[in-house]
Amino acid sequence: MKEEIPRNSAYKIAQDLIEDRQLFDGARMGIHDAQTNTNLISKHYSPLIVRKYNIVNGWPLYIGLICDEDLSDLDGIVNGIMAACSKFGMLTNNIQSMRNVTGIISETLQQYFNAKKENCVEGVAILLYVDKCAIENFFGDFMNHTSCRIEWAGIMSMLPHI
Repeated sequence: MKEEIPRNSAYKIAQDLIEDRQLFDGARMGIHDAQTNTNLISKHYSPLIVRKYNIVNGWPLYIGLICDEDLSDLDGIVNGIMAACSKFGMLTNNIQSMRNVTGIISETLQQYFNAKKENCVEGVAILLYVDKCAIENFFGDFMNHTSCRIEWAGIMSMLPHI
């Protein structure tokens, strides 16, 4: 005999939220937000993510993104950006070239995700470390809000040590 789960249990609460927060536009969850650029009320469904890549000749590339859109294809997008940068000879032993790479990454992410949902990219943070040279690139909330930079710095101090 299957045991009845009490209505006020964590399982039931989560089940109800999962059913209630499904959005019509894919894998994202939250409160329906098709009429606004960003999710105004249920921001906890589009938190900051930080992803580490080792795709610049083995050197680490960290990308932070605050975005009210489905990020399931982020890895493919970053891989495509890096393939284009490589094809056009941007991955060279040159400081300015590496700075340009971070700019291409930032602008491509903005254009790609904003094309899915207008103005949904609220912040982009990039840290590229290449042989004793750290290059950071900030857009949006990371430029405008100290709290976002503090959160980014905290993650950056923790993430490489995990």
